[in-house]
Amino acid sequence: MIVAMTLGVFASLASTTTAYAEADARVQKAKSFYQMGLHAMNEGNFDLAKTSFKGVLKIYPHHPQARAKLIHISTNRNSLEIGRRKAALRMVIIPKVNLEKTTIQEALEMLAVQVERESKKKVTPNFIVQDPTGGFKGRSVTLRLNRIPAETLLKYIVDQAAGNVRYDNHAIVITPRNKGKAAEPKAEDALIVE
Repeated sequence: MIVAMTLGVFASLASTTTAYAEADARVQKAKSFYQMGLHAMNEGNFDLAKTSFKGVLKIYPHHPQARAKLIHISTNRNSLEIGRRKAALRMVIIPKVNLEKTTIQEALEMLAVQVERESKKKVTPNFIVQDPTGGFKGRSVTLRLNRIPAETLLKYIVDQAAGNVRYDNHAIVITPRNKGKAAEPKAEDALIVE
């Protein structure tokens, strides 16, 4: 009888230990999914982030942080993508720029090539110039800069050409400020920094 009771206690302890081990494995798996989701969000990989947070919710359906992150991604997807695009351009440093009376189209083509080269093809800006009224006609860009973030360089280029920048999910759209006839370029529009 004592042997039977001892075996029963050990069996009970073994099942309790197994239950704790399974619970601990679930906790670790949920933590892993959550950390993967946070990392994916920070990297701008919102599809992986959503999948990771859904993995947490499969394990713990009422996990408040995972649910909040999933809702945040779903409701703010466009602004998150735009923020990712801006941050990617901000991280790319263009070593040297020397533009002399260059059209905005040529300046943007140069910037696109530089961004792809300096980011080792990890960042592609996808510029679209929308100028149906000829607002950029007669405008030129003159810049001499060293070690400048691509996002700042884009701002300088577009400002000199009297344009606006709009970030979309998949492209950066450049339009003239004035929708009508092109304004005459002024000498003070040139920015030269060495």
